[in-house]
Amino acid sequence: MAKNSLRRRNWREHGILIDWINVVLSVLILVSSVFLMIDIHKYMFMFPVIFFLSGIMNICLGIKKYKMDQYAASIISIVAALLLIALSIFALIVVL
Repeated sequence: MAKNSLRRRNWREHGILIDWINVVLSVLILVSSVFLMIDIHKYMFMFPVIFFLSGIMNICLGIKKYKMDQYAASIISIVAALLLIALSIFALIVVL
């Protein structure tokens, strides 16, 4: 019984860490978007950055959903993350 409660407590600590990672990534995405709105031609390289950060955020969310035993939501989130990362690679090729 104690071993199970230790796992649950350990996961709660990791869940909070994933939430903080998502908060930091959200702030980075917002800052990148503001730079992009200031001058779209000068900061065109921000498009791949925004897509990549969004993909990483979805991967973190997918891991969290997987650990919470929500497998369908986890699969959807990870597929969306892979699409966003592929889009970031495509945008990087277009920008360069």
